[in-house]
Amino acid sequence: MEIKLQNHTGKLTKKDIPFLIGLFSIGLFLSLFYTWAMPLIDPDEPRYASTARDMILNGNWIVPHFNGVPRINKPPLFYWVVAISYKIFGINEFSARLPSALAAIGTVLITYLWGKRLEDRKNGFWAGMVLMASPLFFLISRLCITDMMLTFFVCSSLYLFFIEYTEPNNRCKGGFETRPYRRLFLYFLLGMVFLVKGPVGILLFILITLCFLFWVRDFRYIRRLWYLPGFLLFMGIICAWGIPFWLSLGTKQISSLLSQEMSGRFVGGYAHPAPFYYYLPVFLIGFFPWSLFVFITFIHAVKQRKSIPVEEKKQVYFFCSWLILTLIFFSVSHSKLMTYILPLSPSVALLTVSLSRWEEEGRLGKRHLWVLWPALFVSIMIPIVLILTMSKWIPARYGLSTTHIIIPLIILLVGTLIALFTFIRSNRFLQLKKVFCFTNCLFLIITIVYSSKYLGTFRSTKDIVEKCLWHKKEDYALFSYSRVAPSLIFYSGKNISEIKTNAKFKKLAPDQKKPIYVFMSLNDYHKNKDLVLKKKLHAECKNNAHVILRRKTIEERKSIQ
Repeated sequence: MEIKLQNHTGKLTKKDIPFLIGLFSIGLFLSLFYTWAMPLIDPDEPRYASTARDMILNGNWIVPHFNGVPRINKPPLFYWVVAISYKIFGINEFSARLPSALAAIGTVLITYLWGKRLEDRKNGFWAGMVLMASPLFFLISRLCITDMMLTFFVCSSLYLFFIEYTEPNNRCKGGFETRPYRRLFLYFLLGMVFLVKGPVGILLFILITLCFLFWVRDFRYIRRLWYLPGFLLFMGIICAWGIPFWLSLGTKQISSLLSQEMSGRFVGGYAHPAPFYYYLPVFLIGFFPWSLFVFITFIHAVKQRKSIPVEEKKQVYFFCSWLILTLIFFSVSHSKLMTYILPLSPSVALLTVSLSRWEEEGRLGKRHLWVLWPALFVSIMIPIVLILTMSKWIPARYGLSTTHIIIPLIILLVGTLIALFTFIRSNRFLQLKKVFCFTNCLFLIITIVYSSKYLGTFRSTKDIVEKCLWHKKEDYALFSYSRVAPSLIFYSGKNISEIKTNAKFKKLAPDQKKPIYVFMSLNDYHKNKDLVLKKKLHAECKNNAHVILRRKTIEERKSIQ
């Protein structure tokens, strides 16, 4: 069973240039705005940034290292790209975040091409805008973590698979096999998926495609997914890094890597445990308000399944398979973080655009638009609830002013009310979508500007390192009590020894030649103040969450005496 595309093709023409330039410019602004002013946020950003810097300084591009220890839980592609960015723009926050921003823009452009192929240029453009106006996508596009690059390669590989499946006319002589270069490129993209996240990304791709093929009952196509030259290319990409990696570390550590990443994450014994339903609220809020409209699209597709053309029905099936399988895949995992479900974000945008196209073609009908009213009601209630709750909880916890919380939420509420008024007047989902895109982007930009300064003092050590350590010409020893903050390693430029217990703290020996600095959280500092005084440490500088202690050398004490 094969799908015939609509009259739209993926071939780029001059008419695509304004849409591509518009999406690229907006994406570049949203992804990079204010990134240079925000410190790297603990724990993940500085961990990736420090590992990439270590590659440059030590010249080891095969085995990533962090704080002097091999970091083998992730393949190296993301580190390589960040290191190249360092080479071009220097070692700073902007260059560390640039690869994620470019991956986000690439994902937006792929979404445009997909939307254009299935719908038209206008709907392709709005698919890209919906994607950029998704809170979770917007936030992760600005972070130095692997998830956005993984999303780009997963989206690209699924896009190429979909082209292969839906374009039966693009065949070689013989009429059965698709064009080899497309197959090769698909396997190349899967190789990139592996180098970003390991086998997890490959497994996700396989499950999505198999779910779709079973859903449409096209079991024959499973056989056609196999392509020996492509598989050899895939294995060649893995082995080009994997063999030197294996020779450097040995079988024991490689086995530990596979065990930790697969069984550890999915069975247990790994960090970030959460209940099975964890991703339901993450999905609803992370893709608000589009998550509400996705449900509407699904409901309409089910109700009108007999009248919807087969080709369009298969498109909806594919995007639903993509969305649902990603949610289920990570829900059964023991380890859960909100960033894990980012690869499903293009499916949300494309399903949302499908709803607007049905409306434009008159197949949604005014009698079906009633389902939008519950979504609008929820959209209004969410900012109201957040204003009433977060304005009290967030400032008390992070030292923010109430104004910095309320203003972005009021903008979100006003934008939602404008969307409601627009929908009442026009009774059209397209106008609703435009208002929400603008409102979400404005809300997210203001939130970033207001929160960056304050979150930086609680989730980063840049300010305290600048005060105490950046301009120190002296040689010093740096320790961290209880835990090592990754940002401390990045901004100090030193490998740091961890003092895990009070017993080790008591054994902290004086150095005859260089001073000793100890990094602590404020809570640990107040709990162990007597021990701090006993070890003759004094607070050199503080911020809202941390303190750096210093002990003078014997020579310094003698000079004072």
